[in-house]
Amino acid sequence: MRLLALLLLPPLLFPSAALAQANAIIRPLVSSRGVTVPTESTATVDEVTALSLNPGSLRFVDGPQLLFLHERNRVQDQVGTGLFVGTTLLGAVGVGYGVEWLRNRTEPDYRRSSLGFSLGTDTLALGATYHAFGSADESVEKLSSWDIGLSARPWRGFSYSVVARDINEPEQGEYRVVRTFDLGIGVRPFGDRYTLGVDYLFRSGGLDEGRLTYALKAEVWPGLRLGGGLSHGLRSGQELAFQLSATLDTSHFGFTYAAGGTDRGLDHVLAVRLSSDKYRALGLSSGVVAMVDLNDRLTGGTSLAVSLLGGSADDPYLALMRFLDLAIKDPQLRGVVLKMEGLPGVGWGQAEELRQAVMRLRRSGKKVMAVLLSCDDKGYLVASAADQVYALPASSLLLNGLSASVVSVGGTMEKLGVSWDVARVGEYKTAPEQLTRKDMSPAERETVSALLDVEVAWYEQAVTLMRKLPEGRLREVWSVGLIPAKKAQELGLLDGILKDQSELEQKVYNLVPGATYAANYRPRGERETLWGRRRRIAVVPILGTIAGGKSREDPLGFSRIAGAETVVLALQRAQEDPSVMAIVLRVDSGGGDVLASDLMYRAVTEAKKRKPVIASMGDVAASGGYYAAVGADEIFAGPTTITGSIGVFYLKPALQGLLGDKLGITQENLPRAPLADMLDYWRPWKPEEQAAIQAWVDATYDDFITYVAQGRKMEKSQVDAIARGRVWSGKDAHAKGLVDRLGGFMEAVEAARTRAKVEASEEVDLVVYGEPRGLFSSLGGEPNVLTRLLPEPAQPALPPGLQALLRESGLTAGWLEPGLKAAMPFTLTVE
Repeated sequence: MRLLALLLLPPLLFPSAALAQANAIIRPLVSSRGVTVPTESTATVDEVTALSLNPGSLRFVDGPQLLFLHERNRVQDQVGTGLFVGTTLLGAVGVGYGVEWLRNRTEPDYRRSSLGFSLGTDTLALGATYHAFGSADESVEKLSSWDIGLSARPWRGFSYSVVARDINEPEQGEYRVVRTFDLGIGVRPFGDRYTLGVDYLFRSGGLDEGRLTYALKAEVWPGLRLGGGLSHGLRSGQELAFQLSATLDTSHFGFTYAAGGTDRGLDHVLAVRLSSDKYRALGLSSGVVAMVDLNDRLTGGTSLAVSLLGGSADDPYLALMRFLDLAIKDPQLRGVVLKMEGLPGVGWGQAEELRQAVMRLRRSGKKVMAVLLSCDDKGYLVASAADQVYALPASSLLLNGLSASVVSVGGTMEKLGVSWDVARVGEYKTAPEQLTRKDMSPAERETVSALLDVEVAWYEQAVTLMRKLPEGRLREVWSVGLIPAKKAQELGLLDGILKDQSELEQKVYNLVPGATYAANYRPRGERETLWGRRRRIAVVPILGTIAGGKSREDPLGFSRIAGAETVVLALQRAQEDPSVMAIVLRVDSGGGDVLASDLMYRAVTEAKKRKPVIASMGDVAASGGYYAAVGADEIFAGPTTITGSIGVFYLKPALQGLLGDKLGITQENLPRAPLADMLDYWRPWKPEEQAAIQAWVDATYDDFITYVAQGRKMEKSQVDAIARGRVWSGKDAHAKGLVDRLGGFMEAVEAARTRAKVEASEEVDLVVYGEPRGLFSSLGGEPNVLTRLLPEPAQPALPPGLQALLRESGLTAGWLEPGLKAAMPFTLTVE
């Protein structure tokens, strides 16, 4: 809390130095002092002046900052000038440098150069500052001192500090710098914009001779901050000091004037600040409009360098969801322009979530305009939720309806001479059929047709309602297929065609009058003044094929692996982290290894004993994906989410026809037990081997439906009737009791808040636990140092079309690994 204590502490605290100038070091028992700073406390400082006040708080400076100070002390007839720079590196290390010049008529002038650093988190930091003095006086020239400081901000409304200055008590000739201490506390009883700090300053051995100082700061209007301070001693007769200050802020520039003193006169301080951080700016803002390029934000992939070191990138879709969640709650955001040029990696379930996010933006008072550069049915589902939809004259609009396809390679296997042994439960557990058949089985055709019918009906209903189209209009659109922009406007799909940039700007202005366009918009883009840490909702992703080990992504983009080790560790960390209020299990997986799925299921059931766990299903949460989710307190699915597929299978190739008959390779086995060769890839199963494997599959299936019955509070017979490998749409799964509510990721987050009893007004952070992993990664997989330093590719390593072709072949490498599988019964593409 420095207010005028910086100015008045030495003469008022130490009577033997009462005639010395306030900021000088030229008398015995006077602490080293620099230029007086505006109203502040050691417990509340979060700007670069922390270099002088409390080096521990350098950690809270954030982006690069430069501050110029000028002081005119009429009482002491002295002038002080200071220049400070500082920043925080890698989110953990604060650094600062400053130079101060003190000039006066009666004592030697001197310069103080300061270098400081701080190490810590958002809640606790420890730092030190080294001061070196320069002067024409040789004794002063040889002086140097150290300060150390601790700054703690454990809660939103409370902070404290401990600072020891000049701990080495340097002495040269007649000059001696005395060690002093400062204990401070800060409180915010009415929110982040009102701060009160109280400091107690005393010297070594002079605890009862100290002074109390008080500083009150208030942001009375965006961009206008006022401050006031008071300082007094604990003994009668000591002078009372005061200070008043006012600060005007623009986004990156600030100006402060402070005046104060005692009955003997005034002291004046001017401060000018430049900062890369964006402050709340002075003025009557009409809000901002942001451009959101969905294609750019959804383009993911892991750089080869990161992947080879065992890491993976943040999931771009989850990152987009977090961005939209914050944008919806941002009062400065008044409008959004959605740039639509494809939705890479997005299925129908996620497209519906994006549509719902656009509708939430509108319900929060934001205007949304969609601009279509190229668009298919999936993209138009998202765009249709906007207030207005526009295209360019040459935009590509491929709106030709939905079609489902399943690739089967049974004919290829037959030509190669490869046969497959299969043990499964239920006619609908058709996963191996992509390898064993040349066409769809009746069960597979029935399931795929049912899913497709739900998706078509939902799409038609949603688009017709949002665009206010006449009944049957979409069928007319689908008969055209590749629609010219002018024809799309005639059919009611577009509100207009943008011919140039100026027309777009005019449309945006008409949509949100008075708002300004923010080219680099970020939610929470303004400088954080938060103390402590926001409470968290942990998002634990299960993305891709379920397997053992760590979650990973191959560098060529073939597949993603949801590793049981990573998921289990993430759930453990989330339930043990006191800042986490609830957990959202985000599932976008067609399943995989049974053991890995079971480990995830058990980790979920353990986690929900301590904190609410909500499962959110994306495009697909089938088989092992559903297995992992069924232990949650509540399950959300989209209407078109592919889910269910409750069942298991075992799949093994017999390669003798290929390797032996065609290539002339021979193999001889020497077993010492009747079933020792049953997992061998050379020959087909014998009847007794088939029976043994089938018994294993049956027992595992019985466990699976038992866990589902427990989680869904259903009879086991009821589960079996809707299980046996059958895949359901989210809408049908809801009707049959397999999910609790229809909704997307954001609805699941709201449910997690409700179960955790978090007030609607409280801001929380969505933090992903469980990605990425790799060298230098933090435990549990929060974003690591390596992925911050190495660039991510603009596009995946292989073109999306080639990746899709390889995935659709059905040759999933994980199926060939030993062990039971709980996987979706087909690789389904709906376009």
